[in-house]
Amino acid sequence: MDWSLFPGNAFSGSDEQVPWMRGGLQKWGLCESLIARSQACRHRDPEQMVLLAERAVAIATELDAMEYGPERTADMRARTLAELANAHRVGDDLEAAERAMRQAVAWLSRGSQDPLLLARIMDLTASLRGYQRRFGEALDLLDIVYRLYESHGDRHNAGRALISKGLYTGYNNAPEEAIEFLGAGLAMINPAADPKLVISAVHNLMYFLTDCGRFHQAQRLLRRSRRAYFAQNDQLNLIKLVWLEGKIDAGLGQFRRAEKSLQKAHQDLESLGLDYHAALVSLDLSMVLLSQGETAEARGLIEEMVATFRARQIAREALAALLLLKESFETEKTLSLELLQAVAKHLERSKHPLA
Repeated sequence: MDWSLFPGNAFSGSDEQVPWMRGGLQKWGLCESLIARSQACRHRDPEQMVLLAERAVAIATELDAMEYGPERTADMRARTLAELANAHRVGDDLEAAERAMRQAVAWLSRGSQDPLLLARIMDLTASLRGYQRRFGEALDLLDIVYRLYESHGDRHNAGRALISKGLYTGYNNAPEEAIEFLGAGLAMINPAADPKLVISAVHNLMYFLTDCGRFHQAQRLLRRSRRAYFAQNDQLNLIKLVWLEGKIDAGLGQFRRAEKSLQKAHQDLESLGLDYHAALVSLDLSMVLLSQGETAEARGLIEEMVATFRARQIAREALAALLLLKESFETEKTLSLELLQAVAKHLERSKHPLA
């Protein structure tokens, strides 16, 4: 872990709050407003999320250090740059996200060393490291984020750090341990404060239960959680629910029901332009078809995926894995369920899940 990114002792610093009743209230308040508006765009408009964060950075640059003090001004610049980095991450521009985050940490080193600001920026850095598949670094950061929030009595954000740790632990090929972290995190958070976080955590808990072959447990939890998905009325979450239903039904041997759910999830993801994730559903569907002896249909789906990835220049590494699968079929004249499962697992781990 490159700890040089983060200045000083992670547990030092002042708890003093940002001064509001000063002459530059309008610009400071505008920064706060732009950050909040940017965060609110995450699930519906990633481009607007970036634009609002960029505007917040521009306003923070104009803040008068003489009026607020150099440390507090540096804090706001660090904060807005970190939020910009997160917006770039959500928009899949990881190079821009890395640049903005390094600038944020540079300003943080000149600031007040506020431990809660440090926790927020470390949390966002952990998310970036997770997207970069640097899971060990993400988990190290989240350990500190958890301790910082816990030491300040903030159980909700401490629990959120455990939920994030569960996610990255699972994607680091330790699903049983991930389940433990997710359960502990869910027990700490305030569901009313962030219902989307609850849905995300529960969904990932069910996903890793499925990954471990604990299909009956996943099914029971899904039945208890279904109403919450519909209460949120989030289109993407509802598609993820149908996809997960298909995976659970497949694990329980309910292949016809699984086929119907996976076909619907595939169509809905394609309609949103989420071709990579639609391809992952196709692999799940291929396994269902193969389990029913429908080898030709499974092969047809794989050929469609290869053609789509080639035409749209999607994920060179993923295309290579699919070509290996296709060539294996052409050589051996049969599809191996084990090979299909291995390729599906590889592709699931090679791109961050749907947010």
